[in-house]
Amino acid sequence: MKANLINQELIELSRLVGFGEFPQCFPRLMTLLPEIENMAAGELRDAFIVNIAAILVDLGSMQPNIVSAEQGLRVYEQYRESIVKVIGEAEYYYNLSNAKVNFIRGFDPAEVTFKSIEKLIEIKSLLWKSIKHHKREGEQVPPQALVNLANILKRQFRLSESLHFYDQVIGIGLDIPQAWINRSETLMLLNQVSGSYTLKMMHEVKRGYEQALLSQEIPTPWRAYYQSQVSLHEEKIIGERLDLGVEAADDSVDQHESHLEFEALSDIRKFTLANHLSLSEHGLYCSCAGSSRDNLTILTRSGVYGDFIPSMEMVLNRLKSEFSLARRFYYEYLYEKIDEDDDHESCYSELYNGELLGVDVEKLRTAFRICFGVLDKIAAAVCDLYKVHPESKMVYFQSFWQLDSGGRRAMFEDIKNPGLLSLYSLASDLNDRKDGELAFFKQWRNDLEHKFIVIYESKGQEDVYDSYKVSGDVIKVSESEFVDNLRQLLQLTRSAIFSFVFCVREKGVQEKSDDSIYSSIVINRKDYF
Repeated sequence: MKANLINQELIELSRLVGFGEFPQCFPRLMTLLPEIENMAAGELRDAFIVNIAAILVDLGSMQPNIVSAEQGLRVYEQYRESIVKVIGEAEYYYNLSNAKVNFIRGFDPAEVTFKSIEKLIEIKSLLWKSIKHHKREGEQVPPQALVNLANILKRQFRLSESLHFYDQVIGIGLDIPQAWINRSETLMLLNQVSGSYTLKMMHEVKRGYEQALLSQEIPTPWRAYYQSQVSLHEEKIIGERLDLGVEAADDSVDQHESHLEFEALSDIRKFTLANHLSLSEHGLYCSCAGSSRDNLTILTRSGVYGDFIPSMEMVLNRLKSEFSLARRFYYEYLYEKIDEDDDHESCYSELYNGELLGVDVEKLRTAFRICFGVLDKIAAAVCDLYKVHPESKMVYFQSFWQLDSGGRRAMFEDIKNPGLLSLYSLASDLNDRKDGELAFFKQWRNDLEHKFIVIYESKGQEDVYDSYKVSGDVIKVSESEFVDNLRQLLQLTRSAIFSFVFCVREKGVQEKSDDSIYSSIVINRKDYF
């Protein structure tokens, strides 16, 4: 078949898939695929490979057609080098993640296990790779990549991060209804996982479907379903208001009042909420006065049951204390640098090597180390809570799980809950054996303690006197890169703290000891969604 005919057929097949005319597409794709694969290697064949792989994956997802999905994945994996030449590394990993999502059907929170979550972890790593390559190449991360990452994180119960990414995409102001719809679904899942709710949460769920209905990107047949969701949640809100004896409020007025309350907060609190760094459940979805404090606790208004609660609250107090210091150092570095008197008094030798020195930059280093201390304390608390210490007795957040040794996978499956699964997913980001894209964070942490990590001015690096020729390795990181990665580590650490709290609460739901000092407090979980 001539190249112009192949091109025309690809255009027509893409159109048919887009309009949902699936039955005739797959046979034609299977006829066209060998024609393209048998072409002489070159730019034209590479371009055709990219297009047919995308159509196969789309058909596999939309029809759905498992054979088409398998063929699409095969093409992406077999022709990796050719595809990268055409679309680049970032887009390749994004498309490969889409191809693999086709083999994960449905999402039942009760059915997620330490085994099933492995496929989600693999897809999550591909999306992290895509985002990292976009940033490395100085490109804007496509909003859809952030939505897809949020969707995958949601299915791993990493709800604070999911909400962060949905809000980030919504803040761009583009017509991306998937961000609103999935944000509402995440809030409903938050209710189930946390065992807590507020009227504001219920309003936010409803608002997501209302915003989706305003979109021009929603197919007409789907609108009736989203409208039914608006009506359903409005009925729930009315019922809850009646139970609480609260008068109805206009949504637009409520949004305006929330904005005024946000503006009345301190600068650092506004920064904390705007950057999704609060330790407030209300702050996960609202920035009003109800989020003005880090009032996250294991105990809820419904009550929590178990004699382990006081010791776990003690752990949480320490986590909040240390995290708040790391967060403050990060804020002060960005907005409250000390004056130049400190540099003057410290008398640093001028070596013209671009290294940043002084109290300000040490706050960055300290914040980075503090985050790992928080994560390791969470690991130690989990080991104490469930008696799952590794044989080595070495407890580090990213590696204590050791699911493939000594029957530990079965042990963790017996005690699994959403918070624990989320912590495992978070740990995989930092574990090089799990292809964790953030595994270098752990190396940086070790190097900060034992080697020389040089944070240099982002505008450029010169070492006039070869001052970096010291014993051992010198790791050089630009200021902008270190700040960006610290921001990500703070997000991950905050997510781990929330997951730890939800994990302990779930154990409290299951605890039935009559000897509990909290035996008079009975769990009364109320799922509204």
